[in-house]
Amino acid sequence: MKIDFTGIVQMFHIEGFTALGKLAHPMTGKTEKNPEQASFVIDLLAILQEKTKGNLTDAEARMLDTVLRDLRLNFVSDSTSPANQQPDSSGDLS
Repeated sequence: MKIDFTGIVQMFHIEGFTALGKLAHPMTGKTEKNPEQASFVIDLLAILQEKTKGNLTDAEARMLDTVLRDLRLNFVSDSTSPANQQPDSSGDLS
């Protein structure tokens, strides 16, 4: 099995979507949200993007940009959805 940059990015893409609860965990078959893990994966990919800038093919750079944008948009969307907001002490959603 050949390991390349695209495979690494795809692995983290899947890990991010699993942590966002968009994909079932491969070991349990269950979907569970883990926002801390999702944030970690996004940050890791952002560092990878920063450190590889200028050393990627156009296709690799576009793929990494797309994966990061996709994960970030889903993370923000999930973070701001009413279902994820906690009621304050008065019972109102904040």
